[in-house]
Amino acid sequence: MLSLPPPPAGLRRRARNASVALGAAAVLLGTASPAGHAQDGGGDGGDGGGGLEQTVAPEEDNIAGEAVLNVGHVDIGPRFVDGEWHIHGRDDSQSPPVWRPLTDVVTQVVDASRQQAPDDPDFGFLDAEPGSDLFVIPQTQAPEVIWLGWNTQDPEVMERVNRGVTLTMHGVEGPGHFAVFLQNGDLGAPDVLWDGDEEGPQELWVDLNTHTHANWVFTEPGVYVVDFEVSADLITGEHVSARAPLRFAVGEETDVREAFDAGGGPAAEEEERTQESSATGPPAEDPEGGDTASDEEDASLNVVLIAVGAVALALLAAVVVVTARSRRARRIAAATDATDAADTGTGTGTGHGRSAS
Repeated sequence: MLSLPPPPAGLRRRARNASVALGAAAVLLGTASPAGHAQDGGGDGGDGGGGLEQTVAPEEDNIAGEAVLNVGHVDIGPRFVDGEWHIHGRDDSQSPPVWRPLTDVVTQVVDASRQQAPDDPDFGFLDAEPGSDLFVIPQTQAPEVIWLGWNTQDPEVMERVNRGVTLTMHGVEGPGHFAVFLQNGDLGAPDVLWDGDEEGPQELWVDLNTHTHANWVFTEPGVYVVDFEVSADLITGEHVSARAPLRFAVGEETDVREAFDAGGGPAAEEEERTQESSATGPPAEDPEGGDTASDEEDASLNVVLIAVGAVALALLAAVVVVTARSRRARRIAAATDATDAADTGTGTGTGHGRSAS
């Protein structure tokens, strides 16, 4: 029988608001454990991952490089790195804990996570035949299985974010069905947070200084990639968002290299588009392979050359007109001089000229 604590007070769905109905159904997922493992409003001290009370120190390091996480305690959460908003996984399988970029991590779900699907209509959302094998990262910690949750406890996040963050699953790719749900004790119906069968974004509101764990369920072994986003409004009024693939290698026969090589779907495309839009790159090419910027420069040059040619032709025409007019003026002057000379000679012989006294 599963004995799980009530859902976190810091969780609230924006996209949907399913109520938790209590019933007498027998729950076959998970193992019995003390209450207190569903959420924590921020404890005063860390406990090595054995419970939810923990303190996140501001000096915890960010570690880059591929890592396979298959045991211990990991929380997905937002963190500011060099002033920029990112999604990381806080890995406390080592001491002190470190934060890893989500894009560098594959979460391996080992064979010890196998459980049987319950024969209960409340679990119909799992799309699994009763008694069939499921791979489960449990809400309560199991020593041989990774314990995956999320927190909003990074000191800079709590200082700069207004009230809380939104966790969004945009979709999932994988060979089977994927779902995440909370369990309200051994008599509570499951409270589904994310369901791989639903279309469109599925949002979950999480208050600041919250640490939460839930049941992550996979119906088939293989590689799963969840398109995951964390967004928030800052106290300055700025909206921040980061989107990245959350990769799982389910079952020990699944090649973790295949999970690392999984493209990440829309999450990776969104990250690539963001980088391209913010970077200064080479000129864009047109669909036929030409250089759009070069074509624009050539067109501008042609316009300039045409304008210069038109001005040159106008100047040449003006020179021709002036020259023609000058020649005509000289011819007229010459003809006038000749006429005057002829008139002077005629007047002397006939007495019609002016007197030269």
